[in-house]
Amino acid sequence: MTEEWVAMGEALEAAVASLSWREGLAMMKRSNEAGRVRDEAVASSPKPLMRQRPLIGSSGRFAIGAAIGAGLVARSAVRGGADFILALSAGRVRVMGAPSVVSMLPIHETNAFVADFARAEILGRVDVPVLFGASTLDPRTDIPALVRQIASWGFDGVINFPSVILLDDEARARMARAGLGWQREVELISAAKDAGLIAAAYVRTPQQATDMATAGSRLICVNFGWTAGGFAGEPATQDTAGAAAEAKAAFRQVRRLSPKTLCFVEGGPIVTPQAAAEVCQASNADGYIASSTLDRIPLETAVSDAATAFKAVAGLTRKVEALKNEMLGDGRRFGLFGRSAAMTQLVRMIERLADSDLTVLIQGASGTGKELVAQALHRGSRRRDCPFVAVNCAAIPRDLMESELFGFERGAFTGANRSRVGRFEEANDGTLFLDEIGDLDLSLQGKLLRILESGVVERLGSNQPHRLNVRVLCATHRDLRAMSADGRFREDLFFRLSQLDVRVPALSERIDDIPLLAQKFLSDFASRHSATPKVIDNIAYQLLIGHSWPGNVRELRNVVQQAAILTDGEVIGAADLVPLLGKKADGLVVAKPQAVALVNDGLGKSSLVTVETEREWILEALRRNRFRRGAAAQDLGLSRKTLYNKIRQYGIE
Repeated sequence: MTEEWVAMGEALEAAVASLSWREGLAMMKRSNEAGRVRDEAVASSPKPLMRQRPLIGSSGRFAIGAAIGAGLVARSAVRGGADFILALSAGRVRVMGAPSVVSMLPIHETNAFVADFARAEILGRVDVPVLFGASTLDPRTDIPALVRQIASWGFDGVINFPSVILLDDEARARMARAGLGWQREVELISAAKDAGLIAAAYVRTPQQATDMATAGSRLICVNFGWTAGGFAGEPATQDTAGAAAEAKAAFRQVRRLSPKTLCFVEGGPIVTPQAAAEVCQASNADGYIASSTLDRIPLETAVSDAATAFKAVAGLTRKVEALKNEMLGDGRRFGLFGRSAAMTQLVRMIERLADSDLTVLIQGASGTGKELVAQALHRGSRRRDCPFVAVNCAAIPRDLMESELFGFERGAFTGANRSRVGRFEEANDGTLFLDEIGDLDLSLQGKLLRILESGVVERLGSNQPHRLNVRVLCATHRDLRAMSADGRFREDLFFRLSQLDVRVPALSERIDDIPLLAQKFLSDFASRHSATPKVIDNIAYQLLIGHSWPGNVRELRNVVQQAAILTDGEVIGAADLVPLLGKKADGLVVAKPQAVALVNDGLGKSSLVTVETEREWILEALRRNRFRRGAAAQDLGLSRKTLYNKIRQYGIE
């Protein structure tokens, strides 16, 4: 044994001195002796059948693992709904009455200790996968040989436990210098994968998650440390929100490298089913591993009930989500609302195309929600935890578009006093959405095509190429095919962009979604203003359904929100909508059917103006701001995109 190994052991002993580790160590040694006595009986008993190595859970189904140390606890956990069992030394020492941290002592017999109780009490007695918690802390351990032995015993998989991720910085550094650090655990998981076992890994940081995903782990669990409030009364070092943020960062790396790898969480502040559901939902985890939350009280009923509770909370959360989807449509999870046939078809198309890396051209009239579709494609992909960067090609002046997209180096042009990253680089590993691609200048279309083909970007003023991994989504309300025929859009770029096409239906094609959308907009508006949502009566709904909606969903939202402001009572009737739509309703006719808009007068006050006067308002704002469109948009209280659309609508040059 090296001096470093001795020093590491002394450091660990000092760290757990206050936790009665000597009693736990004595228990482990007594158990090892008893295990050797049992070997003959175990060897003569029927060997567990070698199962086809199963996957643990599947993407989209929440799974529960139970990290335990006794057969009674394992069987109770399975009856409660656990999907797999982890046989760990920590679980055993907890059952024996010692704190979990005792499992981190550098005891040479740790793997034999786990094998003794797991082979006698768990293997062949539960019908779910059993994973072996393997220690790499003994310098005499031959890792490939250990993995082969674990497989021969009949275990379904391997996980790295005890792990150096649970040590402090100094102890981890000592282990690394002794050649017994993190890389040994990575080697263990790689060997398990090569042996055809389920390779599972405990990690704490995004870098560790990356290491294990690269090694081939099929399940990665972010372990937040000893569960707060356990046998030794470990204090919580973070809250559930902090734990969720850590897990999300790690899962982003995992899913970028290996989209099918399952992501779990465990320990730390997660001590109740509700806390598990909160962390898992916020981090988009595939499941939770329960450890001392199950077997700190190793009674059959308590363990079964606890496992059931964890499973039930996760199931209830998904049931609520399913009910919301039934009411608002399957696209609700993407921010797309509607149950019409056209909307259902769109959502199915998004689900099919989301995980592809091919460029998608999103086509549809203004106001249909093309950017929402782009966001849905991003959320449904393995890039969901990476950046989504949107650029409106119609809203950026032509002379600035190149530097906006590709970035520039200091001194590249007058005024470039610092380097700047372009939107392509911002979106690296994620998604770049180019809205209104039909307005992109011809001179930039060729450069965009080269980047799409090569995946390499060069900033203005630089010859240094930057290789990127970006998925590009584009949207337009224009007919790019016709523009290509007229020479206004490069034909080769058009074919490159339209590798996959998605057409967003106009609101007139999904009129059965209008009541649902109108009420959703009213609820959102009321929430923003801390008010009770108003309701729309049946005659008013008929008026909405009968409108042609040239402005599509955007127009519907504006009309509904304006009605919420202008209606005095709690019920919006047809008479309240007539001035906003210019329609006949219930015998009422508006003398001057004019659409109404809320605009800012430049002095911080909003006023209602008609379509006839809105053009003048926009012209006046442009003149007041010397035709600087960004300043004019801010002056009017509009987004730049909205102002550009209105400028085109009114033919303002």
